[in-house]
Formats: sequence, C-alpha cells, structure tokens
Amino acid sequence: MFVGQTSVTQSSIRILSASTDAGLNHSRALLLREHGFKVDLSNTVEKAEQLIENETYDVLIFGSTLPTDACWSLAAAFRSRHPGGAIIEILPSPWAAPRNRPDATVVGSDEQAKLIATIREAANS
Repeated sequence: MFVGQTSVTQSSIRILSASTDAGLNHSRALLLREHGFKVDLSNTVEKAEQLIENETYDVLIFGSTLPTDACWSLAAAFRSRHPGGAIIEILPSPWAAPRNRPDATVVGSDEQAKLIATIREAANS
C-alpha cells in the first residue's frame, strides 16, 4: 500500500449483486455477508439500475444470468455513478469470455475463497 492510500475495510465494502436467478443471488449474498460484506441484491436490471442510482457501492457483481446488453448497461451506469468502484463478472467456465470490460473475473465453479479475495483486491485497488 502506498503512503497516503487508504484501504477499504472489509466491513465497509458495499456490494451490489445483480442476477436474474434469485436462488443464486441469495446464496451469493449469504456467502458474502458471512465474510462481513454489506450486500444488496437485484433480481432485475431495472432494480439494479435504481440501486446504482440511489445507493453507494464499491463493487458490482454480475454473471451469465444477465443478457449481454444488460451487462453493458449496468456497467456504464455503475462506472458513471461510482467511478472508483469495481466490476466483477462471474464467468460460467474458464473458457468463457467476459461480456463486458470488468475489473476482475471469477469462474463460478472456482472456490468461494477466490471470489472473496477478488472482491477485497478490487475494492482496494
């Protein structure tokens, strides 16, 4: 860490998890909350856009459940409203290409520790 650079503490990291799969979103939120993150969920693109506009987030997480155009739309809105925030895209396999220009990617089948570490790293960069 550089002199003068502040570190975001894990308990202060706010995450928006956007997925049209309510079960996946719920289990992701349980995991992240268990690790001390503050998590909001969105099961629709419209709700995610509303949350991005009205709340403050450090990290946006989305994956293959959202259509490609929705990923681009949410990413543009997130970067505009939260310029210091990070976008993490969860890929369905190691061979899948990101559908956006995320700051980081995690393969959905990877161990949960990788997602947690990626969030910490992305939020502190």
